[in-house]
Amino acid sequence: MAHEYAIESLLRPAVELYTVYVCAAGAFLCVFAPWAFALTPLFGIVTSAGFLALGLVRLKQAWQVLRYRRNIRRLPHYTMTSKEVPVSNQRLFIGLGFRWQQRHTQRLMDTYLPKYASYVEATSLFRAARRFEERAEFAPYPVRLLARATSWDVPINPVRPLPPVGGLPRLHGIEPYEENVSLPLSERVGHSIVLGTTRVGKTRLAELFITQDIRRKKHGQHEVVIVFDPKGDADLLKRMYLEAKRAGRLNEFYVFH
Repeated sequence: MAHEYAIESLLRPAVELYTVYVCAAGAFLCVFAPWAFALTPLFGIVTSAGFLALGLVRLKQAWQVLRYRRNIRRLPHYTMTSKEVPVSNQRLFIGLGFRWQQRHTQRLMDTYLPKYASYVEATSLFRAARRFEERAEFAPYPVRLLARATSWDVPINPVRPLPPVGGLPRLHGIEPYEENVSLPLSERVGHSIVLGTTRVGKTRLAELFITQDIRRKKHGQHEVVIVFDPKGDADLLKRMYLEAKRAGRLNEFYVFH
């Protein structure tokens, strides 16, 4: 139902689960009570296999709806260590993303419709937990302990806080199947500009590019990397120092202030 028509509807109840429940009950009865369908035990097993096959198909469709609704409200956890950053002599790794198409525009517009607010906006329980944490900051110890529990960033927490990455989850959530995005190094001969407000990841993106540049080798030789930072970001300076050390280039690391 999510992919067969030009106009899709993913912000809705996962009605496919109703079919899954019926198929599971039918498979159970066919195996343990085939007489309820006037079947022999052998044909009951065969029929149960058909029920299970249909149930699996509908379960996959339901999971697509549930996953989409989850990603719209909360970004999946994504981290990468410095060692995991891919380094290539042909391409520049940018991050996870997807090619924006017409269906993504339609999905994004749907998230702003009032009738879909219950699938997009934070729940009342989530908002109540955040207000409680604010008020319990200087409360006595037992109350502070409860506030710490509600702010625990684990999947079993029903009021789990959002990851501290900023931005709108819906911008990434409208495409559940993201993939690695890279840029050919031949395209870097031109200038690039990265626009964004405060604390949306511009410096982190610069760190990602600089990390690859420091570690990249061509014909057995490292490349020269020059960074001008008018803001004088201390975290960026520390990151460049650590990457130069990891790459064995600490003796080539110079800072002019």
